[in-house]
Amino acid sequence: MNTKLYAGVAFAALLLPASAFAQSTGSTDFESEEIVVTGSSVQNGVDGIKIPDSPKARVVLDQEFIAKQAPGNTVLDALNIVPGVNFTQSDPFGSSGGNIRIRGFDSNRVSLTFDGFPLNDSGNYAIYSNQQLDPELIDEINVNLGATDVDSPTASAAGGTVNYRTLIPSETLSATLVASYGDFDFHRVFGLIETGNLTSFGTRAFLSASKASNDKFRGPGEIRKQQFNAGIYQPLGDNGDFIRISGHYNENRNNFYRSVSVGDIRTLFGTGVIPANANASPSNPIRIDLNDSQFETVSNFENNEFCSTPTPVNGTAQAANNCSNYYGIRVNPSNTGNVRANSRFSLTDQLTLTLDGSYQYTLAHGGGTSTLAENSARAKGSLTTSPGVDFNGDGDFRDTVRFFSPNITNTNRYTGIASLRYDFNDDQRVRVAYTYDNANHRQTGEWGYLYSNGMPENIFSGRNGRPVLAADGFVISQRDRKSVALLNQISGEYIGRFFDRAFTLQVGLRAPFFKRDLETYCPIEARGSGFAYCTSEPIASLRIIAPNAVVPTTGATPYYAPFATTYKYDAILPNAGFTYNFADTNISMFGSYAKGFSAPRTDNLYRAPFIGVQPEKTDSFDLGLRYNSRVVQSQLTGWYIKYKNRIVTSFDFDQGISFDRNIGAVDSYGFDGTVTVRPTNWLGLTAIASYTHTELLSNVQTAGTAIAQTKGKKVPETPEWQFGGRAEFNYGPLNVGVQGKYVDERFATDVNDVVVGSYTLVDLDARFSLEQYGLKRTSFAVNVRNLFDEKYFGNISTQVDALSGNPNFSVGYPRTVIGSIKFGF
Repeated sequence: MNTKLYAGVAFAALLLPASAFAQSTGSTDFESEEIVVTGSSVQNGVDGIKIPDSPKARVVLDQEFIAKQAPGNTVLDALNIVPGVNFTQSDPFGSSGGNIRIRGFDSNRVSLTFDGFPLNDSGNYAIYSNQQLDPELIDEINVNLGATDVDSPTASAAGGTVNYRTLIPSETLSATLVASYGDFDFHRVFGLIETGNLTSFGTRAFLSASKASNDKFRGPGEIRKQQFNAGIYQPLGDNGDFIRISGHYNENRNNFYRSVSVGDIRTLFGTGVIPANANASPSNPIRIDLNDSQFETVSNFENNEFCSTPTPVNGTAQAANNCSNYYGIRVNPSNTGNVRANSRFSLTDQLTLTLDGSYQYTLAHGGGTSTLAENSARAKGSLTTSPGVDFNGDGDFRDTVRFFSPNITNTNRYTGIASLRYDFNDDQRVRVAYTYDNANHRQTGEWGYLYSNGMPENIFSGRNGRPVLAADGFVISQRDRKSVALLNQISGEYIGRFFDRAFTLQVGLRAPFFKRDLETYCPIEARGSGFAYCTSEPIASLRIIAPNAVVPTTGATPYYAPFATTYKYDAILPNAGFTYNFADTNISMFGSYAKGFSAPRTDNLYRAPFIGVQPEKTDSFDLGLRYNSRVVQSQLTGWYIKYKNRIVTSFDFDQGISFDRNIGAVDSYGFDGTVTVRPTNWLGLTAIASYTHTELLSNVQTAGTAIAQTKGKKVPETPEWQFGGRAEFNYGPLNVGVQGKYVDERFATDVNDVVVGSYTLVDLDARFSLEQYGLKRTSFAVNVRNLFDEKYFGNISTQVDALSGNPNFSVGYPRTVIGSIKFGF
């Protein structure tokens, strides 16, 4: 037995680049040999689903599983087969955004990494699901269901982590072309070339490109996306050392789907269907659970197709058009790219160094318009005696004009991760790691002009196009601020194997030192939304107060003076776990503890610079059993998460401002279960189930002394029960899969007085291979999303309660058919 185990250790180094069960190269290197030792044949998984033998509750999906999903869809959609995970998205093609929840944690509290590098927005920690890597290029995606890795390069992961890794180029020359067509005029083409070995020492590379477009399934507008990727891989000897450099660029041009609110639905159907907000209560919540006919009516509630602009006439006053819901300005363009480097070096037989580094670029916004009078103080700027600016060119200064005014974000981010591993012997090793993550976050909002039909002159407004100038030449802007998010983190961990390697102990410590440098160049509203007011008007014309002053409750709207400040957040985060393999069985037990951490977000700190908000912290516990073999991959986990200092945004009417508060603790517990089995070559079955109980332990102060009765309520947007599974059939060249998932009802408010009904989605996929006809890598495929045309609501925008808020819901996509043909050699 020991001979086989030692052989596994020796072979692990060769498998290292393809074994991606953790995040950074250092984490992968540190854990991969331990995983292989427990049985390499077991770790190949079943039907593309793997349950690693690690102390944490993890599920891994590899390319075998990902390839069967809808072509071009965001890889996060595939995670719906993972218990405890719920991903919702706004369209069937994955190009319009979505939201992921893991054990009750929303996407802002989940760390997403790409080849070990953080993808969460550095300011608000948001995950942009429509900007992810083409699924054909993803080797594996793995999920830590409730805990972070010890070197997770993040200041936001109070909950779990999601990491995916790019494929390694093949050693032989090959090419792949996938062409897809589907409902709603969906077109997509993906191409990949792998060079094979270019040199005698194994240098190889890949190059890929894709382009996709589709009409919205409801309302006017379209979605367009293109992506380019390249990489080069150089093995260093035959012991697993390597250097790898990769590049990625993604461009999205999206028209929004319009969400519907509780008020919108009430207007459509009356109080008989949607009761008045004043009548809602936790014991009698407003139920958003419509029949098919009502749902069709809601589906037609969309952005306007046309925009009518008043014809400029000299000597008369034209009012601005009412085109705020025109589809042409309800857009979400993004340009994102990165360059990534991963490497591993064996310095001695016992000492291994890994180095990872990346640069990331983002330019994006979320649309929006504003109006301005030509003779307003803002238009005059510092030239107070000026008549204003003739924006529409009709020769007078009497008009009010609508402009394109998106909030634009431009981020330049640099990340480095260094890890040093030392092996005491075959059974014990330690590792120390350092992470540096510096994100320069420039947020502006230069106004731009609209054409007469309401379309923007430039998709990035006045930043890249013709700006809107005041009479003195000042560029009128929605906001103007700069922040730097800087993470310096040190970590260390130990793995030891005992009792003839039946018992494995893993302990670690993560110490993030996080700093936000904030600077705003415009006054900020000290009441209400906290919007910036960028102007060249004399400062005396505004009611300016210092950032640390008490906000006046009467009179004209006050503004904070432009300010610069720094916030620092540090933490000590222990991480420990074990696995125990029962003798002569495929059964193992595992358990883990991890402390999580999430620092306040940039927008929250700008909005109320004098309010002290503490970081969120979590204590996460897992205890579970696994049974894994060549036929079965299974895992059952019981878990408990204690949430401290949960942050909520509140509005204080006495001071007239919105700001964040720590509302105390949240308790959550539940279980996750998954089993995949292939009893015969022609049949594979997967079943998942999860139960999530969440409870807010404190009431929320919402307005002055007003208290929202949230104590004892459930965390919104979190389904209590989820069930699902997949059945896969193989018959000769034909492969057919059917997978489905039931998602329980979800609350849309903190006090649980609005609830959205449950839903069940079923997808079908079929592949027909032409290999037996001499075309080895050619196949036809059909994917059907939402096979039974379920009517449901997907993403939810939550509020504190029905009376003071108006939750919004996105309409779920209908049945959608996509056909594909794949060529390869």
